[in-house]
Amino acid sequence: MKRILFFAMIFATIAYLLCFPAEAFAASADGLRLWFGTVLPSLLPFMILSDFLIHAGVIPRLLGHFEGLSRHLLGLDAYGMYAFFLGLFCGYPMGARLTAELYAQKKIPRKEAEYLLTFSNNASPMFLTSYVLTNTLQAPRYTIPTFAILWGSSIITSMIFRHHICRGQEEHSSGLKTPLPDYDGVSRTKKETSIGASIGHLIDVSIMNSFETITRLGGYIILFSIGVSILLQITAPVPWAGWILPGVVEITTGIRQIAASPLPFAVRYLLILCCAAFGGLSTMAQTKGMLAGTPLSLSHYIKGKLTQTTVTLFLGILFLIVIG
Repeated sequence: MKRILFFAMIFATIAYLLCFPAEAFAASADGLRLWFGTVLPSLLPFMILSDFLIHAGVIPRLLGHFEGLSRHLLGLDAYGMYAFFLGLFCGYPMGARLTAELYAQKKIPRKEAEYLLTFSNNASPMFLTSYVLTNTLQAPRYTIPTFAILWGSSIITSMIFRHHICRGQEEHSSGLKTPLPDYDGVSRTKKETSIGASIGHLIDVSIMNSFETITRLGGYIILFSIGVSILLQITAPVPWAGWILPGVVEITTGIRQIAASPLPFAVRYLLILCCAAFGGLSTMAQTKGMLAGTPLSLSHYIKGKLTQTTVTLFLGILFLIVIG
């Protein structure tokens, strides 16, 4: 049934491209501009550097001093904290990419990777401040409350899932001699790569890996931009659907549609908060792509995003009540 539905969507998209070439071209151009003008320059440097640090094995040296605090607060070791930190500040889908990479490199166990998927993927501060609050919503005064709500909902989500997913992980240590479970259940020992002997090779590998990932993200963004264009055509007779539903599909276009709607500011702000917390089906597909080659399930990410969106809604309502 899923296969039939998938191919039906593919044929419907092809029909849309043939029947509405101007609208499809505009949507593709929007997606390409988003990828080339925002995603590529903001994410690619972080991807290259983070890939290098992971392969070089220097993360425990960088974050090892804070491991006690991170394990107590979030139940994460140095590598897990690194994935959460960059996922918080670099934006979608950096958290999922690092989680999958760290697990594939045997730096974190499967339970910790599944736990990270529930809360490590978030909208970046640059996206929130420049695109959402300044350019789109035109409410920069809400910067601090927005960060507090979205980051707070991420932390609360981690608390909700920590007990269920990471039970027993407190005993896990990030030391170099700690055995980690392999895909087939065989225990292995962490190995770190010397950065002195092969630094040039590590840089080359990190650049190529990052370009492959960022190109894949561009494809997802363009396809889902066309999907939003199709959705806007379908929902044209129902204005409220055109304001809300695009945010479920693609976060950037969705936020723009909500901000341009005639809804009261409080409603628009709440919807945009929820849209930023959820990330959209486009980000979900990107996350699925990041998990390719690992046994990590997308279901943990979906549960985490639905939980975080719900928490964000309640925190947003509480904030609006407090400010009157």
